[in-house]
Amino acid sequence: MSKYTDYGTPAKISDKTITLEIDGTQITVPEGTSIMHAAMVGGVTVPKLCATDSLDPYGSCRLCLVEIDGRKGTPASCTTPAEEGMVVRTQTQALAGLRRNVLELYISDHPLDCLTCSANGDC
Repeated sequence: MSKYTDYGTPAKISDKTITLEIDGTQITVPEGTSIMHAAMVGGVTVPKLCATDSLDPYGSCRLCLVEIDGRKGTPASCTTPAEEGMVVRTQTQALAGLRRNVLELYISDHPLDCLTCSANGDC
């Protein structure tokens, strides 16, 4: 088993750093870092399906939705850059409901034969 941690989005290299709050934890990261990557750096896990360090983020799975104080909607954390002073929540009842609905849509169009599927868990 690999000890490699996939932060969900590629790291950003910047001389300037910013500090934001995610689920009550103050996290300092290079400017331009995604909220998802910042969360992982700070030890906060954000649900994800499509995000990986090896690909540019595109936010298609919609499982990494977050709430940001002062903003409407629930942006994808993999495509939203962290900003100085930003306050982010990753685990709320509203987000859990949205994620559950998104996952139900995925499952509604999935054959659910995982035990006999040739992908054998590598889907």
